[in-house]
Parts: sequence; structure tokens; C-alpha cells
Amino acid sequence: MRRGARFGRIVSLLTICAAAACGGPPPATPRADADVGVLHPPSDIPGAFLDRQSIAATYGKKSVRFDAVLQKRDDEIVLMGMTPFGSRAFVLKQKGMDVSFESYVPQEMPFPPKYVLFDVQRVFIASPPSDAGTPPDGTVETTRDAEVMTEVWKDGRLQQRRFRRASGDPKGEIVIDYDGGMVPGAAPPAHIRFANGWYGYSLDITTVSHQPL
Repeated sequence: MRRGARFGRIVSLLTICAAAACGGPPPATPRADADVGVLHPPSDIPGAFLDRQSIAATYGKKSVRFDAVLQKRDDEIVLMGMTPFGSRAFVLKQKGMDVSFESYVPQEMPFPPKYVLFDVQRVFIASPPSDAGTPPDGTVETTRDAEVMTEVWKDGRLQQRRFRRASGDPKGEIVIDYDGGMVPGAAPPAHIRFANGWYGYSLDITTVSHQPL
């Protein structure tokens, strides 16, 4: 399979910030994991790296900014959220298919911590295999994990991904825009916009630094 460039974006953390830190009402809660997605092993993502990000999260009229660090090696991902003071807010780990979570702040997640990983993987999971290599300019649509994924490619770069449930439930789409495009096997774009139309949150993600390991 053609792989994504790099894996390393916190996405569902918006719900933590909106529901706990920002004091707003929690978003709609998925009925089951099947409503959220399918978790894949970290080994599906090539390479070893450490990314530092600055993230602006929005939910309704609430917004917050926070920093995050992600390290990926072999079949393990360690995702660390930071407080405004630079200390650890939480550590989320995935080793193989096992997920663990440790919080260092009093707020609780309004959903299972592994839900963070579902959306993260949508950003950088491998594209479907292609005998022709990088897709030609245009739109490619595939179905994976009960989701219809539509990709827009230009000059060998992935410009956008859109996801909708094949069943139509929940309604709406997840839309990911890669500023400047994402090149398979290269460093992540400096800026990514993520909008989850299923549960009403969005993220504006800036890569502060990317370090291959």
C-alpha cells in the first residue's frame, strides 16, 4: 500500500478542550466504536519521527490553542498533550493494537481516549494501493472500513481527503485539507485543516518541527 507521509496529528482533542477546559457543552457522543472508525496498528505507518505541533481547536463558539508532541517508532505511538505551562496534560500510547492512557490534569475525557487515534489515522493512513504509483491529477474514491474516502491529487501531492460513512449514519463528512499538498514518504505539510462534520469540531494544525528518528 502507498503510505501517508507522516503520522502525527491530534484531532479529537478538541472535544477535551471544548467540553472540559473551555466549559462548553460536550459534542454528540458516538454510540459505539463502529461510529468512529477502525483503529490500525502503528506499523501501518512507515518511518520513525518526532513531531511538535501547535493546534487551534474550535467547537461552536469555543476555541482553544495548545501544543502537542508525537513520537512514532516501529509499532508504537506515544502522543503527549501539553498544558499552557509546558507540562504534560496526558500521555496516550498505542503499541500494536493495545491502547493506554494516563492523565496528569483533573479534567476527564468525555469519550474513550483511543478515539483520538481514529481521526489521527485518517489524516496519515496509507492511501489504497495503485499499480501506477502516485495517482494522477484528479479525484480518487475508495471504500475502506465502512467509510467512503475521496482524495484529491495534484502534481503527486495529496491536496484533500473527505470521509463519509457508507451507511450515511452519521450524516455529514470529515474534510482534511493539506496546505501545499502532502507528499507520500516526505515530511508533513506545515499546515493542515481538519473539520469533523459528524461531531461538529475543527482543528487548525501547524507543524512546529519535524524530526526523523
